Amino acid sequence: MRERLVDATEAVMRRNGPLGVRIDEVARVAGCSRATVYRHVADKDELVREVLARLARARARRMAATLNGIADPAERIAEGVLRTVEAVRSEWWYQALERHGATGAVSRIGGGPEAFVALATPLVAPFLQRVAAIGMLRPGVTVEEATEWLCVVTTGLLTMDVPTSRTRSQQVAFLRRFVADPLLRRRPR
Repeated sequence: MRERLVDATEAVMRRNGPLGVRIDEVARVAGCSRATVYRHVADKDELVREVLARLARARARRMAATLNGIADPAERIAEGVLRTVEAVRSEWWYQALERHGATGAVSRIGGGPEAFVALATPLVAPFLQRVAAIGMLRPGVTVEEATEWLCVVTTGLLTMDVPTSRTRSQQVAFLRRFVADPLLRRRPR
């Protein structure tokens, strides 16, 4: 039933956008009552979060081969952030928000910033745990804090149209310097 509710929520989101999800419509599309919906989920934010998590897992699988091929952790973080922003901007749910001038809502949909970090943690934390295990995470920076920082940066890049004359490689270098490098232990020169 839960999977059916998530599928129904995605259908509603595709029709009405992420901010237009209503429990009554989800129940109708899923072929059940409102009461049944609430027996399986706490609220519509949980359903929206589930749809976004499913889409994020699919996005992460598509990007994994390329990112896993980048040995340098700072370069991988910078590329990961930029590729995530590029991919999300091309996704239907983000474009639905953008059409309504609501890209700032990205950080609020599906339960807000804490939910956004929780959504990203299973995708980002394993890489950061490996970085920490080889001693490359800066002392005093936890995997949780690093994940939160990457979420904050990604959300900021998604919600702000920052005009830039940087090429893509210059953007990666910028993200490496100001986003990735502060998380990582300095390497001896």
